[in-house]
Amino acid sequence: MSRLSLPDRTFLEAVLGMSGGYVLDFTNTSLAQLFDELAINIYEDKYAEYGESKANRLRTLWKIGSDYEVASTLVLLAGYIEAKQAAPGLSGFREEITDNQITRIRRIAAELGGAPSAGMGQTASADDVADSTPAIFTTEATVSKNKIQIEIHEDIYNHIGRYLATGDYFHAVEESYKLVRGKLREITGKEKASDVFNNSAQNTAHYEALFGKATPANVAEADFFRGIGYLHLGVQHLRNEKAHTPATPLEPNLAVHYISLASLAYDLITRYVSEDTIKELEDLVLTKRRSYRTARAFYRDFEDGKWLQSLTLPAKLQSSAVRKVLKTKWLDEADFTRSYDYSNIVLMRLELVVDELTEADLDRLLDLPTKDSYGNDQSAGMQQFLEFVQKTHPDAISQKARVWLTKEQS
Repeated sequence: MSRLSLPDRTFLEAVLGMSGGYVLDFTNTSLAQLFDELAINIYEDKYAEYGESKANRLRTLWKIGSDYEVASTLVLLAGYIEAKQAAPGLSGFREEITDNQITRIRRIAAELGGAPSAGMGQTASADDVADSTPAIFTTEATVSKNKIQIEIHEDIYNHIGRYLATGDYFHAVEESYKLVRGKLREITGKEKASDVFNNSAQNTAHYEALFGKATPANVAEADFFRGIGYLHLGVQHLRNEKAHTPATPLEPNLAVHYISLASLAYDLITRYVSEDTIKELEDLVLTKRRSYRTARAFYRDFEDGKWLQSLTLPAKLQSSAVRKVLKTKWLDEADFTRSYDYSNIVLMRLELVVDELTEADLDRLLDLPTKDSYGNDQSAGMQQFLEFVQKTHPDAISQKARVWLTKEQS
């Protein structure tokens, strides 16, 4: 697994022109040939996790590939850019890519380590791959012998990413624990786990706020809630140890275990979304939709998500865990057979959680029936919605959605 950092990924995506699903001027064939140099079949199914576009396949490689593979790919891409710019008659190719940017691409490769410094046709040996430092974050849990790669909660990652990027594992762990305590305080008014759950993890006073129910439904659920209490007590005491210890280098593998513990503790208290929060958001959308006197006025604002700019959204919506819960609820309730207005409301709700939408989610929406019992099509706003998703989160646009948009825009 690669250690390619979020800032470096952002830089590379911009330089390689990946926002539209492409990578430079590569065709499917030429991209396959590039990766043939590294003995990688980029069109294997495992590289389509984010989607089947060239950009998404490269993103997947950056996630699941070894440091050696990612670094080697970057060296090849830097050489490719230089070759295209120097070739007679092709000087206009990606003129906006500067020498400094090419140098940075090579520097990123060098920082990952293990890549050839120049040339093509060199592949990673088994020892090279085995010695690569595993990535801390993936988007799924995978197991290979005694090595496991798991997804860290997005809120945790966003908070500690800058420390991970610089190898400051001590502060990455400490800050992940702080975030857990802060979330406890936000939900219950108390940040110490011993005050929330008590020292034997038996206090149920905050169960309603944490889990949406004051009393567990059965013995198994009671044990589960108590287990979450013990988990937070563990975080509290481990955090106390870090708080009273001078910052020292921390072994990365141990840091990953600590951060995973914090991520689990955080995740298990952020899954519940209160009915009040749901009603507040749904009323907000409904009121906004009804504020437009004409359909033309609405679609003018709905285009490009302009309607979102005037809203004051609940702070709880900032949590990715909450957005995932709401996305699931609103997808399950999506109905395009009722009326134009209701179809608008469905899509407005989903724009509130747009950063959690996946290609599968969009395909699911496009597969929903749209005709009422009289045979009238009641779907409305889908084109503007998909264009908004394409503009703000191009990774979520599936092939089916692209085809649908092409037909509507032609």
